[in-house]
Amino acid sequence: MNTTNVRDRLNAQACSAGFSLIELMIALAILAILTTIGYPSFQELLASQRVRAASSALYDSMVVARSEALKNNANASFALSGSDLAKGWTIQVGGQDVHSQSALAGLSFTPANPTIVYGTTGRLISGANTAITISTTGTNVQRCIRLDTTGRPRLTEGACS
Repeated sequence: MNTTNVRDRLNAQACSAGFSLIELMIALAILAILTTIGYPSFQELLASQRVRAASSALYDSMVVARSEALKNNANASFALSGSDLAKGWTIQVGGQDVHSQSALAGLSFTPANPTIVYGTTGRLISGANTAITISTTGTNVQRCIRLDTTGRPRLTEGACS
């Protein structure tokens, strides 16, 4: 074999190994464009998940309050941890705390401070026909929890109307 041909082949392979600076810049530009396009929908996804988690937590707490009222044959109520639901809440049965939810940052509840009290039969004493909208600021993601006189919560997508 000719040593000149082997040397030429090795030099050709050495020159073509790896990325050139131009190829790297093009790859970074494409990555930047894709990230810019995907960021708003990713933010919408995060907001949707926060609203979904908060509405599920509120729904579950209402179900727990109703079942505790039935189980203990005593009134069960929501006690707000602050001035509104976004600061959290506690379920009380006969003056004793049985369940609590910590603050939920970045969310708003309308109305912010509903009065919900379940009687010994599981029906609402106060808070009948209450509709609570859970939403985030800066997006149009909303969920609605409705309470009728039977005390059963209903969870739907969108704002309460």
